[in-house]
Parts: sequence; C-alpha cells; structure tokens
Amino acid sequence: MRTYKLHNNRVEIVNNNGSVFTIYFNENSGKVYFRYKIGTVSQIKHPGIFIGVDANGIGYFLHNHYHYGKAHITTEKEFAQGMPLYIYNEKCSNTPLRVIEIGLNEMLRGESYKPVTYNCQTYTNTACHNTRKSEDADKWIGRVLVGSLLFLGLTAVFGGRR
Repeated sequence: MRTYKLHNNRVEIVNNNGSVFTIYFNENSGKVYFRYKIGTVSQIKHPGIFIGVDANGIGYFLHNHYHYGKAHITTEKEFAQGMPLYIYNEKCSNTPLRVIEIGLNEMLRGESYKPVTYNCQTYTNTACHNTRKSEDADKWIGRVLVGSLLFLGLTAVFGGRR
C-alpha cells in the first residue's frame, strides 16, 4: 500500500502499482476481533481490526503478525486461519473511523513486528486506545519475573543445605 483515502463510508487503498482498491464500511468496521493463536499452550489472543468488505463481500482486517513482519491488510479468511473469531468486549477509546485511520497510519509507518514491544495486541491497542501495550506479553513477563524471584528465593533458602 502506498497511501489511502478515508471517507465516511469507505477507504480507498492506493497500491504500490497505483491501482485503487475500495473497502466499504459496515456496522462492524473499526471493531477489534480476535482469534486464539495457533500452536500455543496458553490461550493467547491474536487481535485484528475489521475494516469492512469489498464489492464482492469479502471481509478485510488490519493486523500485525510475525509471519508478515509488520502490520498489513488481509482477508477475513486469512486472518481467521480456520479458527472462530470473537469480538473484543472492551469499547475502544477512539471512534471506529479513527481506529481504522490509526491502524492504516501504523501500517504505512512500517514498524517491524516485535514479540514483546510491537505485537498484534500492541498494534490494536495503539489504534483503539492510543496506548502501546500488550496484555498477554505483560502477563508472561510478570510470570517469568515471579517465577525467577521464587526460584532465587528457594535457592537462597534451601541452596546452602546439604
């Protein structure tokens, strides 16, 4: 994508080759959906922002994924990867149109995917709440920290006994 033109009822995506692709908004545009990540032992949520549908009724999402290396637009089928999609119950701080605008600007900015500091949750929270945070990354960092402290404490208490 080279650029885009945002309207109240659609977004026109200008591709690198100059062609224009239109995605039309509906009542779900700008909402954050998620599926559970595939191949993980815990229930980590992989969110994306629903943009809308094209002239053929195909749905499109904005999301950040390590497989692509940065935020991008993908079809609903590619986003879901055969998994059920769920809507986030939390209301965004920004309007749906603003969520899409921030998501597209983040995509154009082209920041590389980083598992802890710029992942799929960080991307959607930036667009939805203007906050760079990842709930699951924060949880796992906290668990590792608590586990390490517990290990060090147990080692200090029982490590000297023979």
